[in-house]
Amino acid sequence: MGFFDYLCTQIIGDMRHIDFDDLWKNHLFDYKDGDLLVIDDITRLNLSDYENTTLAFVMAVFCMEGRLQCVVEGREYRIGSGDFFVYMPGQVIGEILLSQNADVKVIAFAQRAIDRSLYLNKFVWQNMEYVKEHPLFTLSERERQGLSHYYQLLMNKTQDGDGSFQHDVVRLLFQALILEFQMFVDRRRGETAESDSEKDSSVRQSTLVYRRFMSLLAESNGRVRSVSVFANMLNITPKYLCKCVKDESGRSPLDLIHETTVGTIRQQLRYSNKTVKEICNELDFPNLSFFGKFVKEHLGMSPTEYRQQNLNNGC
Repeated sequence: MGFFDYLCTQIIGDMRHIDFDDLWKNHLFDYKDGDLLVIDDITRLNLSDYENTTLAFVMAVFCMEGRLQCVVEGREYRIGSGDFFVYMPGQVIGEILLSQNADVKVIAFAQRAIDRSLYLNKFVWQNMEYVKEHPLFTLSERERQGLSHYYQLLMNKTQDGDGSFQHDVVRLLFQALILEFQMFVDRRRGETAESDSEKDSSVRQSTLVYRRFMSLLAESNGRVRSVSVFANMLNITPKYLCKCVKDESGRSPLDLIHETTVGTIRQQLRYSNKTVKEICNELDFPNLSFFGKFVKEHLGMSPTEYRQQNLNNGC
């Protein structure tokens, strides 16, 4: 079961859970690419629809002018000109207010946008807990200008149409933007640094297990596809691994494992000259038949069909 399927919109009591499809079905976003959404004008949203909700994705808010006021997890935030705010999946949103002159940009992305990037995985998770506790960043003029340039370039590329490499360029720009934000976080943490032991002691055990699992998953690059094997690497039971990963991400370890493997297969089929058999062997599948069934289950077609389709589409 995929991220969107698992976290699809549902009503539980008075609390609504919203995913990408709920936003996109009304064509409110300027760009959508699987696990990435961009909105250039937040006034297009009926903000009252998002009160008393939780969202199934990360939402990065950049205020250019005016003010956005919101309550998240019972804490009130006033996001003014030059501020950057990060909402984490599953947090409860309360009241939202927007000033008349507000110019607020939003980039929303599924957690898997980070999970599938082995490079980003090296940096992002170490700052996740800090961002949960300190989601509001007041940027310096230089930081604001840099972020504005990244955002404008991202918007330019999303409007280029269906060029051969448009999606890849957008994803790389997105990754660069995330790394730029990581520099903001590192600087803020340096300004209010605690000792390493104090930092480690403040992190929940489930968070540490999740980080170690994600690190091992990135290193495996799709070759290890067993929850039990990962649990053995971590010296914990599979049941406890499932609980920790579910608590931290809302997803199962197997879902993340399959997603990593599928991401590697896509890259190999699209960009390498390796034969299907070579890819099968490299990822430690028992045979070509099993590999073909796995690819068809997750991509909806055989490996050869997927490669041919992407060659025909020029991407």
